[in-house]
Amino acid sequence: MTLWNGVLPFYPQPRHAAGFSVPLLIVILVFLALAASFLLILPGIRGHSRWFWLVRVLLSLFIGAEIVAVHFSAEWFVGTVNTNTSYKAFSAARVTARVGLLVGLEGINITLTGTPVHQLNETIDYNEQFTWRLKENYAAEYANALEKGLPDPVLYLAEKFTPSSPCGLDHQYHLAGHYASATLW
Repeated sequence: MTLWNGVLPFYPQPRHAAGFSVPLLIVILVFLALAASFLLILPGIRGHSRWFWLVRVLLSLFIGAEIVAVHFSAEWFVGTVNTNTSYKAFSAARVTARVGLLVGLEGINITLTGTPVHQLNETIDYNEQFTWRLKENYAAEYANALEKGLPDPVLYLAEKFTPSSPCGLDHQYHLAGHYASATLW
């Protein structure tokens, strides 16, 4: 059940799909604009050095775009599983769904899609993003997810990355993401 062209009523803003990232698209378009502007300048270079500059600049732009795109992508680790799982807490109702986890340098993205999407008189299609940047509090985002009443599979995966989790995934991924991001910049 959606309102206003597919925006769910309990979200303050529309979310982007797990496979499509707006910042990543912006990075790609900026580097394509730089490459196109260089190609416009290229006829002004005289002699055989034109080909040298073409290869040099386009290769440099490609490597730079790839490094910046890796920074903005959420595909450091990717995992999906089709499962038959409980849907809500304290309920015996089970759903057949696909659960996906995308771990990036700045956080995780958890997707839950029912197969079929309409089960238990509900549309089961969730895409939740939890970030662990320095300015943002992952534990507070997890607490907000609990208050929203997200389904059990989403909360179960998100809980594994909380600072109080005995798994220790928060410490490993948060530090690794922070230092990898600093190195890329």
